[in-house]
Amino acid sequence: SSGINAEYGGAVPIEGMDIRGIHSLGATENYAILPRFALYFELSDPVEIGTGAKISPDKETFFDVVSLADGKRTQFKFPSHNAMHIINSFERKNEAGQTEVVIDWPTIDTVEGIRNSNIFELLNRETLTDPNYSYQEHFPHYTKFTLRRFILNMETGEGTQYDYPRMWSPDAIEVEFPYINDNYRGLPYCYAYFQTWNHDAHNAMGLLKVDMCRETSIGWERKNKFPVEPVFAARPGAQDEDDGVVLAPVFDADTGKSELYVWDAKSLEVIAIVNTPIVVPYSLHGTWIPEDQ
Repeated sequence: SSGINAEYGGAVPIEGMDIRGIHSLGATENYAILPRFALYFELSDPVEIGTGAKISPDKETFFDVVSLADGKRTQFKFPSHNAMHIINSFERKNEAGQTEVVIDWPTIDTVEGIRNSNIFELLNRETLTDPNYSYQEHFPHYTKFTLRRFILNMETGEGTQYDYPRMWSPDAIEVEFPYINDNYRGLPYCYAYFQTWNHDAHNAMGLLKVDMCRETSIGWERKNKFPVEPVFAARPGAQDEDDGVVLAPVFDADTGKSELYVWDAKSLEVIAIVNTPIVVPYSLHGTWIPEDQ
């Protein structure tokens, strides 16, 4: 036995062969949120499934919100968007006292003009290492990202979205792999940490801290340093949401080695660098588990 107690909570019916790529889910105190974005699969090849992974602006966005209490499902529909990694989701009361489920995602700015493009043709080793390939020319959609908030009113069944202003420079970079203080998952929060990726600048990478409440940000980047997804670790006994450290392996292109960087989570100042015995490729996911867990 794994020791995991699981109970059936509800079901979301899928119409026909509308098979979407679902990479991460949302969860709050009372709801589970199943997203369906513009990434879909054509099952034309049962072996090379990745060749059927495509993005289309004709695919509307759906959020199916399932009550953890009784399995009741409420569906919300939005224009076509594409996103992979959720930032956070939480419940709140609006000015009318109605319950809203709020979900935040880093999304491609627009999927208009993407016509059934295979995502793996754009994000593969040959493309990423070709010094003459221009994403701005061939696939500009993947050079501009927008942090989007989807607000789902559980009492009226209406959904609205809010697009955050771009709080980074240059404008045309990928902002992805979000991480927050785990103590705030499923709850109202302010701070999120991201990896940034400038595809047309030799895939230069950095870190970004965004204050989702005040709409401000700070960043970190160094030449030839490639950090992976940042992970937040809270300081024991911390009172502030961003009181802790951010950790990430950083690949050094000059030495061909990786080091574990530790940043102050408030300022993104480097406070420690630890040698690692192995090379850690960028774009890997990570997590932080306290010793007592």
